[in-house]
Amino acid sequence: MWTFKHKPESLNGYRINKKAIEEIRGNIHNKPILVYGQIGTGKTTIIELTAREQNLELVEITNDNIINAVTASQSASITGKKKLIYINNPENIKKIKEIGKLLSKTRNPLILETSNPTSRRLSTIKKKCKQINIRKPTSSSVTKILEQICEREDVKADKKLLMKIADNSVGDIRSALIDLETIAKERTEIKEEDLSILEPRDRTEDIYKVLSKILVKKDFNQAVKSTWNLDLQPRDTIMWIDENIPRIYSELEDLYRAFQYLARADRYMGRIYERQYWGFLRYATPLMTGGVNAARKGKIKHSYFQFPRHIIEMSKTKNERGLKKSIGEKLSPRLHASNRIIAEQYIPLYRTLLKEGVTSPEELKKRYRLDSEEIDHLQG
Repeated sequence: MWTFKHKPESLNGYRINKKAIEEIRGNIHNKPILVYGQIGTGKTTIIELTAREQNLELVEITNDNIINAVTASQSASITGKKKLIYINNPENIKKIKEIGKLLSKTRNPLILETSNPTSRRLSTIKKKCKQINIRKPTSSSVTKILEQICEREDVKADKKLLMKIADNSVGDIRSALIDLETIAKERTEIKEEDLSILEPRDRTEDIYKVLSKILVKKDFNQAVKSTWNLDLQPRDTIMWIDENIPRIYSELEDLYRAFQYLARADRYMGRIYERQYWGFLRYATPLMTGGVNAARKGKIKHSYFQFPRHIIEMSKTKNERGLKKSIGEKLSPRLHASNRIIAEQYIPLYRTLLKEGVTSPEELKKRYRLDSEEIDHLQG
């Protein structure tokens, strides 16, 4: 997707909200920060780029690990880096008092992100944080971004047409990029009639409201439309639905039907990533939303929505996977093997050779130009 392909690689390449970025840079090591703004204004991207620029390991706190948050916030990462403790939508954390303890006791930088700064549940938290507003970009700013992307993708588009896409996004950069990609896919030029697929957008949706429409309410059309304004990738949306179906649906037959629809949606998502043809999304989205909604015939269980465990586990191993990738990229040209083969076969081999004293860290560092962090990973 173009939202990933054209994502800025550094804060210096981020052309909007410069004042907010400088405020984050100036306060990140001084006190907790509460970043707020509308959905799609780039809050999460700015936080991720801040972690990269400051050489911090991003550690997300959710309902699942909030009890251990204080402990996690008082130590360095396993690689010795400082952490950036991150909480998305703190107003949705059940044990919100734990966030108060975290704000007082953390020894690492801490950022909270919300699209709902007026929530009463944040009243105490806001007093303890530096509040920074990520403002909605103007249509002119969004248009400039769209122009740059059209140039990179070799797509001709009149500025007035791009301005219409920007206006329709109502300051939501992600939605503007999705709209642009949908319109421009397999075209070399965007014309006036191509904009007919645009629909006015409401920017108030979050994943919890979407889950309620899909799993709790019985309205097929509303369920299908629920993800149209969601600031979340389709693959992640599937994980949220997958995690929460068993928490809401009580009948075994309902569960069976719901997971059948979800499996079909996931099959289409696989084809999308395999063939890079996003037209399949027109099938995947109704299946994961309306299909799952229609699958329920019986009663529901009243329960809290749960953050996907798979995403939590992936975030825990993100640094390790990054090290394996960087080691693979350095060893691959010399060993003529793929990154996957190196991760599965050569890294365990060199780990054993180091333990047995057959080779030394200095020799590997010199031969493959590995840094200290990569050597530490090989030593296990």
